[in-house]
Amino acid sequence: MADTTARMAEIKARIDELADLAAPEHRERAGALAGTLSGELERLLGGDTAPLPPPGVKPPRAPRDEVERCPVCSLRSFLFQKGSIRASDDGGFEAFYRCGSCAHEGWKSLE
Repeated sequence: MADTTARMAEIKARIDELADLAAPEHRERAGALAGTLSGELERLLGGDTAPLPPPGVKPPRAPRDEVERCPVCSLRSFLFQKGSIRASDDGGFEAFYRCGSCAHEGWKSLE
């Protein structure tokens, strides 16, 4: 229990850091930090329910270009969230992306 308490305190400190970065000139860094924190909290709370890849199949590497054009705001700020690659329902793989500008988030198929 003490380990969870210490980890939650660390996450709280990083959320406070995120609040300090909310100025427009720090928007991209704040978006990346928010994505990392969100992933950590989901893992701590047991929300990692991604399907497992078939035996013997390795997940693909991270996308070559980790920043893409956002489908909502069309700015080039749709950021790949490291450690988010999972097996998709159609047998392929997908990765989680989050926009640093409009906060849109979603899973995108990896090709």
